[in-house]
Amino acid sequence: MSDKSWQFHPDRNNLIAEAHARPSQNISAPAQVLQVAFRCNKAIREAFFSVLDPSENASTLRHVSNDVNGVRIKLERHTEFMSCTLFRDMNTEDNLHTLADFFHETFPTDEIETLVLLQVDVVTTTAKMLKLLPLTERIYGGKIRAQIDVRSTFKPDETGCVRFVVHGRKLTGDELGRRLQRLVEMETYRTMSLLGLAKAREVGVRLLEYEDQLDALTQSLRGERASTSSDDESLFEKLSALSEKNNILASEIRYRFAASRAYYALFDQRITSLEEEKVGDVQTMSGFLRSRLEPAIATIESTAKRQETLTNDLSRALTLLRTRIELNLNKGNQALLQSMDRRHDQQLKISRTVEGLSVVAITYYAVGLMSYLLKALAKQPWMPFSETILTAISVPFILIIVWFSLNRIRNAWEDQHEK
Repeated sequence: MSDKSWQFHPDRNNLIAEAHARPSQNISAPAQVLQVAFRCNKAIREAFFSVLDPSENASTLRHVSNDVNGVRIKLERHTEFMSCTLFRDMNTEDNLHTLADFFHETFPTDEIETLVLLQVDVVTTTAKMLKLLPLTERIYGGKIRAQIDVRSTFKPDETGCVRFVVHGRKLTGDELGRRLQRLVEMETYRTMSLLGLAKAREVGVRLLEYEDQLDALTQSLRGERASTSSDDESLFEKLSALSEKNNILASEIRYRFAASRAYYALFDQRITSLEEEKVGDVQTMSGFLRSRLEPAIATIESTAKRQETLTNDLSRALTLLRTRIELNLNKGNQALLQSMDRRHDQQLKISRTVEGLSVVAITYYAVGLMSYLLKALAKQPWMPFSETILTAISVPFILIIVWFSLNRIRNAWEDQHEK
């Protein structure tokens, strides 16, 4: 035996415990099972767990089973709801104290929101099964795993409880418990999967409104007349506002629709595992439930698809409009650049003209200054030219010098700005 210890993953114990977290109960006919699925706040949830296991930290518990006054109770915490399953053997004829009464007396039920309320009566004979079935309602059911007869109306009675009547034939308590657990889970997940249907119907009305708005805005986008920048900005603001509302809608339905799909997958797995067979003229549970549930899930899927399509259409419309706005801006920029080029050419012509005039003006003043020197030079006895002739001769030289100097200064300034 190796003396080296193993270093296990921190969640290894939880992973192993998960396989044993929801054991089925050993049930022998006659018996009664009550399944309650509900929502509650954290304090109420901890109070429920504390009833069954006061020694543990209720905030960390997810599954617990215990006996309370002769009633076996299994409490489970799920992602968005809790389930409490009560089991009682019916060896006596005392029906005055029902499991529903026991549930209310044992747990703090004033602040819970009940989603599923299901009672399963396990009987010993077909006659007792028929006795518990209402005569005025349509009955659904069949034989599951070729050994258990199940019947139900899938309608709540006067107390709001949906009832199943089960007659098991030659089954051990463990086998019957496993079948009943699948049956109870099937009804629970069926109900939870339908929570998305009401939301889908509500969202469908809003989607129709958003689709009409998008269609009107798209028609404006495809309009034949040329749009102005103010028209495009107004249209862009309306599309952006509609896109924002659609994104809020998507965030509202994302979790609910995803949960409905997950619950439906669990329902389908559970009802398939029951392997129900038809008995006489009675419609099977699986046929009845699937015929009602599949259209509901299809409605949820189609609503989700409509919302996704609307998102894509809005994205394309915004992209198209943004492209058009950018093209218009580019056209405006090109026109502005062309206008700037024209003004630059005009300024260049003006500057050239001013430069030419500046050469003349500077030459004029330079000649005036030079005339004083030439006047003195003309009075010299060796000078053959008069003052006037000397001044006239100096003019072209001064003009060339002034032009060359100004041109050199301008070229140096242009080279500096090009760098």
